[in-house]
Amino acid sequence: MIEEVVMRQDIPLDDFLPIFVSSALVMVFGGFYVGIYTAVKVNLLKKWTMPIAYIFWMLTAYCLYIMGSLMMVGEFTAKALVVAGIGLFLLPHAVYYMQHQVHEENEH
Repeated sequence: MIEEVVMRQDIPLDDFLPIFVSSALVMVFGGFYVGIYTAVKVNLLKKWTMPIAYIFWMLTAYCLYIMGSLMMVGEFTAKALVVAGIGLFLLPHAVYYMQHQVHEENEH
């Protein structure tokens, strides 16, 4: 039986802090994106603040890129990070759309 050996590069110790910070910022910026988006949709914030939400999403995507680059992820994991970023972008839109449709069906 031939055993396949998979070589994996070690992450340099100097990259630990930037990886940790960028992954933490993914959660923080993602939370601000979803929070501001939701607050605008339920009229807690003015509509002009919506671009700020999208700026937070762009910061989230950038931090995902930095994290993936520093961790030297494989091709599959890189694609998964892209899908996660797009999913984070689309999820609040989908939730608001469904909520709006349910409201229209039940109110009118």
